[in-house]
Amino acid sequence: MNHNLKDILRKFRNKKLLTQLFTVMAAFSGILMAVVSMVVNHQTTATFLKNNNLIYTNTLEVSIKTLDTLFSGFHNSLTHITYDASIVDSVVTPKPLDSVANYQVWSVLNGYCQETEGMEEIYLYIRKTNQVLTSTYEKCSLDFFRERDLVDRHFASRPSTVLLKSGRTTSIEIYKDRVYMVRDFPLNGEKGLGTLFMKMKSSVLSDALEAAQTSYSHLLAYDNNFNPLFPGMLDYDRVPEGLIDLIPGYIKEGRNTIYSDNQHYYFCQSDQTGINLVLLVDDTAFMPSTRMVFMNSLPYFALILVLSSLLSVCVLYLSYMPVQKLKKMISLEESSGNNADSKNEWDYLTESFLKISNHKYQLDYILSNMIPKISKEFYFDLLSGKPMDLPYIKSILTNIGSPLNTEDPCKVITVTFLDFADPVLKNHLTDSLKQILKRNSDGICRYVLQQIDESLYAVIIQFIADLGYSKITDFEIKVEQAFFQSNDDRSNGVLLEIGPKCSSIQNVSFSYQESLERLARQKYPSKKTNEKTVRSEEDSVKFNHHFFQLQMKSISELIMKGDTDTALKKALHICHTLPHDGNPEEICRAYEYYRLAFLNTLASYRITEAEEKEYAFLFDPDPYSSQCAENPACMQEYMVPFCTAAVNLLSEKYLKQQHKYLIRAKRCIEESYADPNLSLNLLAEQCKTTTSYLSRLFKESFGINFVDYLNQYRIEKAKELLMTTSKPVKEIASTTGFNSQQNFIRVFKKHAGVTPGQFKSEKESTK
Repeated sequence: MNHNLKDILRKFRNKKLLTQLFTVMAAFSGILMAVVSMVVNHQTTATFLKNNNLIYTNTLEVSIKTLDTLFSGFHNSLTHITYDASIVDSVVTPKPLDSVANYQVWSVLNGYCQETEGMEEIYLYIRKTNQVLTSTYEKCSLDFFRERDLVDRHFASRPSTVLLKSGRTTSIEIYKDRVYMVRDFPLNGEKGLGTLFMKMKSSVLSDALEAAQTSYSHLLAYDNNFNPLFPGMLDYDRVPEGLIDLIPGYIKEGRNTIYSDNQHYYFCQSDQTGINLVLLVDDTAFMPSTRMVFMNSLPYFALILVLSSLLSVCVLYLSYMPVQKLKKMISLEESSGNNADSKNEWDYLTESFLKISNHKYQLDYILSNMIPKISKEFYFDLLSGKPMDLPYIKSILTNIGSPLNTEDPCKVITVTFLDFADPVLKNHLTDSLKQILKRNSDGICRYVLQQIDESLYAVIIQFIADLGYSKITDFEIKVEQAFFQSNDDRSNGVLLEIGPKCSSIQNVSFSYQESLERLARQKYPSKKTNEKTVRSEEDSVKFNHHFFQLQMKSISELIMKGDTDTALKKALHICHTLPHDGNPEEICRAYEYYRLAFLNTLASYRITEAEEKEYAFLFDPDPYSSQCAENPACMQEYMVPFCTAAVNLLSEKYLKQQHKYLIRAKRCIEESYADPNLSLNLLAEQCKTTTSYLSRLFKESFGINFVDYLNQYRIEKAKELLMTTSKPVKEIASTTGFNSQQNFIRVFKKHAGVTPGQFKSEKESTK
């Protein structure tokens, strides 16, 4: 190893670190600059396109409004012509071509052409006589009219583009690349008696569309059927074949733009005429120049150069400083310095570095000594029910080298020693238990022995997967018999109990708590049951009322310690870890037991209702529907917010009850409840506050007023005296602060539901 390390250090010495570092940093800076320039180029282009989208959308809307205004003006002019008396008379009662009356019609048509900008010529076609009169004072029959095809086509087909306004309809038609506005009037038959044809000036339409025409944008107009509206005026060849056919579908989808072949196509449809405008914009015209990209990227390039320089300095510092420190350490450690003078500098550093590396073993030793402490705290948290996720549990078990896993079922064996037990006996029995487990666990289980305190030990037993109930029972019997076979060690002050089986190590606290309950029943046996019950079925955790009362006890203790967050985590942990693969009816019943346990705990703090809306649902007599009551998933969904609200409410009320005035008032009541003169005024004086404020504290914290609280406390003390003494009722009334026996009996019956004599008789009969 020494030779290898020497070779490495020699190679390190011979390398040109500064040159290589500069090369790496230059390459890194170049790559970063290229990436930044591409990003800036993309952002600049996107900004241009975004701004232009808004500009050209507005331009298109302005163009369509300009066309609408232009066509509306011509439409109104046609309407006025059709209202002229001479025009109407010539249509309804036609005159011969050489009639003097036709001069008046010519004058009207010519006058409108002169007055209205944009009108080039107007034709009046009289259907009865098949005559045509023009604004240029021409008169002829339709057969000899120069634009006869225009008239024939109008009557032969229905126009695709029309303008409907004020109940009048004007069609927009194209003939020989010119735009005509046509009006039939008055209506008498399919097309009416007469028809006006207005030829529009091309320059007017060009001016209307010119605003949107640039070197990189082109405006095109189409009729309702997307046929070119002004083929002689606009370049329709710029649009790819087939693209226009897609636009009607995009309009129905609510879109107003498409992108194809580096071009944006904006389109808009007139609500009045149905004319469609399409604006072509060449995106390549908006690509930022190289100079613009460079100028925008320049600040970023400067920042990259500064950061690269700083990084280079840091790397050089970190590369050379360890060597300098190592040389300094060696010079202090080697006082003689003879070896250093006789050796090459790098060889000397190599040997010294190997000496320092031996400190690694000291670090490993420290870490190995920490594992038992970590293990003890981890197992204690598991047994006490601290909420932990399975991945976290699995990682800790792996790191501490535990024989347990997160999949197989578990039980807990608890062993406790009574106060008079000999310390030598404790050590002997503990060693005996270890040997018994070691002899009988092969092929059955894995285990971990954990000392909880001086007189309590817990063994976490994890059985092999799919191990039968009979084998588990045989193992428990062997362990218990072997533990007590030498003599009756129970009489020597040792007790052993085995908790029920739980599904995984995540729920091992359930088994541990139940085993502690069984130990307590052994240590303090009930008068009613002197015989140990024999279990005829598998001993697993039962999610019954007793189980949830135990859980609520631990949750309440956490709240009283001020650790509301852990209490909430534990409450939700219980809710999420209830099994969902069993009988649905039993699972739903377990959730209901859990809800009732919460309500009982709230009631013990005199919380039976809530004024806040967020807590009102806790006390709903019908919390869920009948269908939900039979669905475990639905019950769990209800219980998660229920647990959250209940824990928060319990914490709030408990904190209110810890008000300094209330603590002092409760202490005074406990010390002076036997005084008949004890009153709210007296308590307020001792607490140095007002009676109204103290009364409000009692009402907000306990839900009852001061008098009811005092009477409840006195009645509880009276119940204790009735059950434990043979004092007469009159004496008990005086002892508990009541000024008369009659008042005591009345208050007792109000709170207990029976008289003091009846209460004492009932308790004596149940003994």
